[in-house]
Amino acid sequence: MDRSFAHSPERRHRGRARFAPLAALLSALALGACATLPPPTAELAAAQQAVAAAGDADAAQYAPDDYASARNELQQAQAAMATGDDAVARTAALVAAAGGDLARARSRVAVLDNEYAQRRDEIARLRAQLQAGDAGDDPAPPPLQEDETMTPEMRLQALETDPRYAGTAAYERLRAEQAVQALATAKSRDRQTAQTLAWRRVGVAELAAHAELVERANRRLEQVRGDLLLEASRREAERARQEAERLRLQAQIQAEETERLRAAAEAEAAARQQAEEVILDVGGEQAARLKAARDRDAELARQEAELLKAQQAAGGAPAKPEDKPASKPDKKKK
Repeated sequence: MDRSFAHSPERRHRGRARFAPLAALLSALALGACATLPPPTAELAAAQQAVAAAGDADAAQYAPDDYASARNELQQAQAAMATGDDAVARTAALVAAAGGDLARARSRVAVLDNEYAQRRDEIARLRAQLQAGDAGDDPAPPPLQEDETMTPEMRLQALETDPRYAGTAAYERLRAEQAVQALATAKSRDRQTAQTLAWRRVGVAELAAHAELVERANRRLEQVRGDLLLEASRREAERARQEAERLRLQAQIQAEETERLRAAAEAEAAARQQAEEVILDVGGEQAARLKAARDRDAELARQEAELLKAQQAAGGAPAKPEDKPASKPDKKKK
């Protein structure tokens, strides 16, 4: 593992050189030499930027007290700057900048903690859905408690010696160390301001260190979530394939049943047609016989009529049955 920024002597030296103006300003506050410094336009701009960044990070929702204090201190710095009170403006601007950074850091931790909790809940639901066992994900360490019974130096030392936070928040630790050093050398009249700066810078370092660990935990959980979603997609695709195969077999069975019913219907229709044809044939034969009988009867009647007509033409009309003479009774033999 690479050595952290805060623990590298070479980087620490460059960092201290970079933030030397902050230490110089704090020392100047302690020495009361603000009159020799230029107007605190840079400090005021830094405070405005810090408060604006806190607002963009939803500090009004997640760190309302710190955000309100930083805005109030920024207004004091702007008012002092407008009246030409550079010493008050510089002090208020430095405190406001630290307050804005603290509000933004606290808001960032709150957002990351919420994301962590949501990912844990989603992963638990996915594992229950997939009936997968708990992989035993390492939970993110809780943030360091802001123990007001400890001095800023003690809290910074606790952060430095905690192995869980090794290599985290190097930039914020450096600023906290500078603020603690300025507190150690501050005069009594400047001690309250220096102590406020030290408390806030140490708090920013603690929150930033915790935020880095939560971000790492969130990345691990995101990887676990991705793996679970991939497994869920694979299982869903397998279920879809099985359902498609079931529907295909069902459609095939239905098609075969339909074909069987169609063939049966066609066979039944053919049998019915054949029966009807047989019935029609039988009926036609009987009708032909009846017609032939009727034709014969008509022919006989015609022939009889012609015969009678011929007899009448030859010898007169035949006697009617009632015109025949009564038969004489037979005489009895004597």
